[in-house]
Amino acid sequence: MEMLYASRRLIREWDTGCMEDEGCCCCGVGEGESGLHRQNTLFHHLRQQETRLRRMAQFLTVALLLLVALVVALLVTVVLGGRCNHQSADSHGQPTKPPESQAVFSDGQQQQKDFNNPSAMLTAPNGNNLYGEYLKWESNIGNAFCHGGFNYSDGNLVVPRKGIYSVFLQLTYERKKELQCPSDNKLKLTNEVFVISDHYNRDITLLSSVDTVICNMEQWSKSTYTGGLFFLEANSRLRVNSTYRDLISKTESQVFFGAVLLLP
Repeated sequence: MEMLYASRRLIREWDTGCMEDEGCCCCGVGEGESGLHRQNTLFHHLRQQETRLRRMAQFLTVALLLLVALVVALLVTVVLGGRCNHQSADSHGQPTKPPESQAVFSDGQQQQKDFNNPSAMLTAPNGNNLYGEYLKWESNIGNAFCHGGFNYSDGNLVVPRKGIYSVFLQLTYERKKELQCPSDNKLKLTNEVFVISDHYNRDITLLSSVDTVICNMEQWSKSTYTGGLFFLEANSRLRVNSTYRDLISKTESQVFFGAVLLLP
């Protein structure tokens, strides 16, 4: 490009010089014609050089664009090929499975990882479901468990470390024969999940749910569920309070409470 600009500048300077020569030249006719011929020849040569340089610049531009397009195409091929290689397929188009030994090893690693991640699932106890003013839970039998540092004691689920947790609660109430209905014949079922920590020695409500049932029906069952995401400090204690505790079911699939660490 610099050669092209230099050629154009030389042509402009030559044209200016020719105009000045024509205005003040006092040479003979023969010498003038010879000089004019040399000027035309040089001017034509410079024009050809400018044309060649312009074509060369256009060629280099096109070649550069093609090179960029080739590089982009190669990058896309590498990225898509890497994604596809994560799951290969057999001759019938079905995803291939890893060898059995490798699959067992991977499952073991995943299981160990899940056990290390704090999670807890408490279910309905077989006997009395009250411990003071809070509900009592089963932490070891059946579907109940405490992993990753969670501990349960006397109605309190103790958080192992700080982080964002998913906390959930489901309670199912059932009609009992000895139930005494209120005057308006409605039962207001209220459940609450509290948290208490070392920073403040009092219950803070995390979750609550409220529902109403008609009391005098011969048979009825009502399930309430609530859940949410919360930042909890290490050693925080979660516990549950509920109205009409004597109506809560004893079935573990209908009554459960727990938490899972989602983000440390």
